Amino acid sequence: MKEFPKETIWQKKIHQFISDPSKVFKTTKGNRLQFLSPGKLNRNPGPDFLDVAILINSNVVICDCEFHIKASDWINHKHSSDPMYANVGLHIIFENDTELYEKFETLVIDSESLPEPKEEEPLTENEFIDTIDELQNYALLRLLRKTADARILANSMPLKDALNISIKNYLYKYLAKRHRPVYKNFDFDEFANGLTNSELFKFLIDIQNNEQFNITERFYTMMKTRIHNEGNHLRREILLNCVLPLALAIANEEQRIGLFVWFWSTPALNSYGILTTKFKNIPQNFIWQQQGMLEILYNFGKKSKISPQNFLKIGEVLNFFQIGNPPFPSSYNLSD
Repeated sequence: MKEFPKETIWQKKIHQFISDPSKVFKTTKGNRLQFLSPGKLNRNPGPDFLDVAILINSNVVICDCEFHIKASDWINHKHSSDPMYANVGLHIIFENDTELYEKFETLVIDSESLPEPKEEEPLTENEFIDTIDELQNYALLRLLRKTADARILANSMPLKDALNISIKNYLYKYLAKRHRPVYKNFDFDEFANGLTNSELFKFLIDIQNNEQFNITERFYTMMKTRIHNEGNHLRREILLNCVLPLALAIANEEQRIGLFVWFWSTPALNSYGILTTKFKNIPQNFIWQQQGMLEILYNFGKKSKISPQNFLKIGEVLNFFQIGNPPFPSSYNLSD
């Protein structure tokens, strides 16, 4: 039996389908699945999608993804003995007609639920990225990079000190780039003294103590509650760049899922002027889109492709992040 030609209508539809990071699925093994980045649509021999980033239960994994109409097509195409498919971590199918004794996860989807593929025009006016899908890779890289830094802090000192240093380091950079009168005489010591009784610190303590609560509601409360005399914009930046990474670094598995869901589904409060200028015709509808653009400016400054190599050092620090072959950690299974 022959493979479908690369870049078939199904391949395009599925790539668009898995490009929404807010959707949550369950695999045939009963594991929770969320697509953080759809990866690259492969026009050459090998898996249909390369370097797909998924959240499998509470673990972030970068792997390849293969699509077939039926599960048995994996056997018929003899992929198990083909080294090009050794990094497949997810198998997407329409019909689960046979059980595969493979290490990868399998996702069964309804072909009727797939959107009509859009002909995405190249972003010719933008010097940084070719497609909006690429932003998800950059957003994930930024979040995990900051979380790895936060994990190092959290492992070496009390949580209060880790938060204090994280915010202090961020504020020095933030205030150095802006010359707003309201922050001209910013007193960090006075700001830091208010952290102990702040909603931010209470949130992190509850994470550390494995408390159960609604993460989205707590983030909403933190966004609305002043620490000192900072404005809404600065407080939001502290949440994204300091509190969220620290929370991910110390969270248990269930909390980590909630934190990722918040990051990938929360609308942006407003647009960043510099991003509007630098990234023409690219929306800033969600926080993750803005974070992806900021990571491009921070780490690259010019058009560049992300590969698993960009994530290697992060994987040395974060035990919930993995590149490559399954099996994936399966200590946290969702019940039906």
